[in-house]
Amino acid sequence: MKQKFHRTKCNVKLQKSIHHKDEYYLFIEAYPVFVENTSVPQRKKISLNRTITTPIWDKDRPTRGRKHLPKRNVEGVIQCRSDADKEACKLAHKYCQMKQTDYDNQAMFPEQYRQKKEADRKADMNFIDYLRKLIKRRSATVGLSCTSQWEIMLQKIEDFADGQTVRFGDLTPQWLDDFRNYLITKKNENGKALSPNSQKLYLSKLKSALICAYKEEITPTDLSLKMQSIKGEKSKRVSLTQAELQALANTPCKSDETKRASLFSALTGLRHSDIKKLTWGEISINDNGKPRLEFRQKKTNDLVSNEISKQALNLCGKRQEPDSLIFPNLLRTEHINEQIRPWIKAAGITKHISFHCFRHTFATLQISGGTDIYVVSKLLGHTNVTTTQLYADVVDEKKGKAANTIKLKIK
Repeated sequence: MKQKFHRTKCNVKLQKSIHHKDEYYLFIEAYPVFVENTSVPQRKKISLNRTITTPIWDKDRPTRGRKHLPKRNVEGVIQCRSDADKEACKLAHKYCQMKQTDYDNQAMFPEQYRQKKEADRKADMNFIDYLRKLIKRRSATVGLSCTSQWEIMLQKIEDFADGQTVRFGDLTPQWLDDFRNYLITKKNENGKALSPNSQKLYLSKLKSALICAYKEEITPTDLSLKMQSIKGEKSKRVSLTQAELQALANTPCKSDETKRASLFSALTGLRHSDIKKLTWGEISINDNGKPRLEFRQKKTNDLVSNEISKQALNLCGKRQEPDSLIFPNLLRTEHINEQIRPWIKAAGITKHISFHCFRHTFATLQISGGTDIYVVSKLLGHTNVTTTQLYADVVDEKKGKAANTIKLKIK
């Protein structure tokens, strides 16, 4: 059944002031106005915060109550004697026309109007409040270190906003570019700017938040695509040599589980987050008697299916029930490194080693040993081989061999 069309009429009207004699408030009256989910028409008044004192009354057309209405010109503008009042009435008339157009569009194109209203509502949402809620949601699935990075990014945005409300509608390409420049140029109390890698990190977190907002249909477009990236400095990835890894294997650690998990990472390339949640049901033995891992990465949710060595399997200990964790007491990333440091020192290694360095070690030793970079990329679960290329850059020995590959007999 076709919805009944209601013509809402807007008019500029006057209301006598109760405070000052001969002063009249300008306001817009709209009728009939139908509020959502109601069928009873309402009369809506919109104050304009304007007053006039010199209206011209139409004494030839009195109302039923013997009162006089203000005289209007052919366009419907209330006539006044003073220039200031004339301008106020013209402004009120223009605003009334805008409201009339809005009501007409609402009546004739209800679906388009609903969509526009919803878009306006989302554009008016507080972006900083959205970030706070997003960080809280993410904190349940990511480590404290990652959460801390997001919180610092939020603090940078709050500092940049300087106490002003940031709505989604404010996130124009210019605003995003200004924030990027803020990260690059802003100096701390010591007069030092953020490092290029920190600038890149916080900007990438903002991009991730914008992508989330797009996926949740808060923004109509992916605003992250409108941001120019920051090129960070190439950082050296610390890894262990074969001899250093062997030294660690021969050195006792305060926590046997930390030692086994670390060496397991060096033999498989798995991240801490994946090792911590790894269950016995995700390790199987194929027909050839070789152990195989099959699990979903926590970081990317991609399925990984790789063979592992029997040495890696032995580090897991005695097989338990399929749902049992292989490393049930493994500490979180921010705490496990405290156990790793004295173990590294006891082995006579002076490098700054964290748990994630064992994953770096797997990659560099594989590439140094001649494993194809595409194979290493698959073993690490990378979605892009360019990420794996970073490990190849640190293999100086392999570069040296490549320099002498081509030889000519030159007289």
